[in-house]
Amino acid sequence: MHSQARADALVGPLGVECDVEWQHPVERLDVQESCGASGKELTKLLTHLPRLSMLCIINCENITQLAVGVDLERTTSAASEVEQHKDEDGLLLFLANLSESLREMRIRNCPDLALVDPPSIFFPALQSLERLQIFGSPKILPAGSPSCCRFPSSLQELDLSDVQGMGTLEPLSNLTSLTKLRLGNCGKDLRCKGLEPLLTARGQLRDLIVIRSPRFFAGWTPNPRRVQLQDELGQGQKLQQLGSFKLLTDDHMGLLAAPICSFLSYSLTHLNLCEDDKIERFTKEQEDSLHLLTSLQRLDFGSFSKLQSLPAELHKFTNLKQLGVRSCPAVRSLPKDGLPKSLQELDVGECDNAELMQQCRGLVGTIPKIRLQPRD
Repeated sequence: MHSQARADALVGPLGVECDVEWQHPVERLDVQESCGASGKELTKLLTHLPRLSMLCIINCENITQLAVGVDLERTTSAASEVEQHKDEDGLLLFLANLSESLREMRIRNCPDLALVDPPSIFFPALQSLERLQIFGSPKILPAGSPSCCRFPSSLQELDLSDVQGMGTLEPLSNLTSLTKLRLGNCGKDLRCKGLEPLLTARGQLRDLIVIRSPRFFAGWTPNPRRVQLQDELGQGQKLQQLGSFKLLTDDHMGLLAAPICSFLSYSLTHLNLCEDDKIERFTKEQEDSLHLLTSLQRLDFGSFSKLQSLPAELHKFTNLKQLGVRSCPAVRSLPKDGLPKSLQELDVGECDNAELMQQCRGLVGTIPKIRLQPRD
């Protein structure tokens, strides 16, 4: 069941005492600013939704605090302590029933929302949570102590946008079930320290998106012993132990360094480099590092407004099946040494460059699929 209506339309006026204990089989609840409910009212409502599996909190400026309780009595006691100095109507409490039923939570555009101290017990207490999205709530994680902001180990997908205060990925080190991680505009000082455990045999990460964190990979030196072990394994063992994953990032300056690309060489199968309005050419060092990614099957360049040439020697990527060059209007030609014989798809449909289009038309028949027109 999916509800986006006003809360009092769903269950009657909240706050009205009733001698009958009732429950409602709602499985999804969208709480929006227009519903008009306070944190106190919503707390009461959530106690009656034992099957709730998805909760969306959207544009709720009146909800400013989140806290969690084990049961109603303890939660009420905790609320009394918290609210000695804070507005009770702004506090939303999560009870034990949600920790068992809630599978997905989305928090969007709640600019003043913050976890009540201590934050270390909030997200981990939601022990069945599989997907979490936090967008436009910069204050939700406390500044200065990122190591205490742990997330539930049950998480499979985590999407954080415009969330400040993480510092590194160390708070995510327990997420061994995580398959998809998206980080967008989470601070110019965000660093990838803590990423390595998510990419080793114990981790399950398959899809990583990092945008608008311009120094995310800067200075990262993966464990050299790990790289050595990779080199000692056979190709099949490498792929089995490290898995394969997709990476989309605008921090190509940090990513394209030899130690990083060596570490990723046997697992990174899809690389999407995007959104750069300054770079005109890749340096020789960056190109050499890129060529260490020997398992690449798909490579995309997107929205490089001033990029004049693609990296040389792309033909050496013997496993490459797809190459995309999108919104790169200054790229006038393909590399002079040609493209890999393994290539099955070439997409230059959004470059709007006559010289590049003409060259690609000459390849029709040699590459199974060539896209010259913009996508619909």
